[in-house]
Amino acid sequence: MKKQVSATVMAVFLVVTLVGCQTKPVGPATPFQPAAIDAQAYTKKVDTFVVVLDASQTMGDVYNGRPKIDLAKDIVAHMNQTIPPLDYKAGVVAFGSGACLDNKDAKVLYGMTAYRRAELASSLESLKCVGGASPMSEGIKQSDTNLKGGTFGQTALIIVSDAVNIYHGGAIENVKKLKEAMGDKLCVYPIQVGQDKDGKKLMDELAKVGGCGFAVNADDISSSNAMADYVKKVFLAPAPPKVAAAAPVAAAVVDSDGDGVPDSRDKCPNTPKGAKVDANGCWVLKGVYFDSDKAVIKDTKVLDEATVILKANPKLNGEVRGYTDSTASAEYNQKLSEARAKAVRDYFIKQGIAPERIRAKGFGETNPVASNDTMEGRAQNRRVELHPDM
Repeated sequence: MKKQVSATVMAVFLVVTLVGCQTKPVGPATPFQPAAIDAQAYTKKVDTFVVVLDASQTMGDVYNGRPKIDLAKDIVAHMNQTIPPLDYKAGVVAFGSGACLDNKDAKVLYGMTAYRRAELASSLESLKCVGGASPMSEGIKQSDTNLKGGTFGQTALIIVSDAVNIYHGGAIENVKKLKEAMGDKLCVYPIQVGQDKDGKKLMDELAKVGGCGFAVNADDISSSNAMADYVKKVFLAPAPPKVAAAAPVAAAVVDSDGDGVPDSRDKCPNTPKGAKVDANGCWVLKGVYFDSDKAVIKDTKVLDEATVILKANPKLNGEVRGYTDSTASAEYNQKLSEARAKAVRDYFIKQGIAPERIRAKGFGETNPVASNDTMEGRAQNRRVELHPDM
């Protein structure tokens, strides 16, 4: 009798295990006609937004006649079509387990990078299936990793999930850690797909931890007008009223450091002369790349240009940051990134830059600037950046 019971238990276990390993396909986003938003009537409420998308097995279950992952994908895609094309930074992270996410608990589908509507839409289409467990905490942790070490300003964390089979404690704890790191710059906006009551409690609690966001159900923002209202609340603030000038007087454009970016939006004043800056007026030197699994500098032209500027500004110090693609283990990539950063620092020292002026730090496979799913993207991610102390 005991043997019969044991065999029955084992059979049930095998069935559950096999079901848990199944994957379910993700359909294309449905056509959508977004409600128009007059961008001139609004200013940005946030500088950065990160979408954390549930790609676990329960998202393949049917709700209101469609798989929940298709409803979730529609919500993100329709949001993407509704957001006015302002100067945002954005990222998309999926969480689940198994082959759908390359056997990772969380995978970056997009960013962190300058927001481009078409590129974000393409990243959603790259998710072909869902499956496995629901490690929401890892999706939030990956977002935390992407946001660390960068200047992202006011940030909206948008979590899209059915919130089923989620370990509440881990998800809440990781949001708390991110909130402690970013403070008032972070607001949390959970979107629940489906009507799981325990899941709703979790989503409400996550919004509460964020302190300045709110939770909604996907059903409530599925129409064009409802989505437009949601986008206005999360992403936009009313533009200040225009004050008519007594007489048309051309305002003088002030650019104190002469880097081509007006002081009014220059986030890095006193940039050294000759440095190539980004849209925010910050000198972030890029263009030093490596072959796969190598720490040998392929081209020193960019480093030679940086050396000239460093020598012309003897009081300027900085940090060399090394990065890798994701083809090896995270531990191995961390060591490789450190080796690449050190190789660049050693080059500067060889060119006559005092060792105490340059620090070297490795960031492994974090903060990719392109997709690791393509050869070209991986080549861009094998890089070193120089961030001066301003």
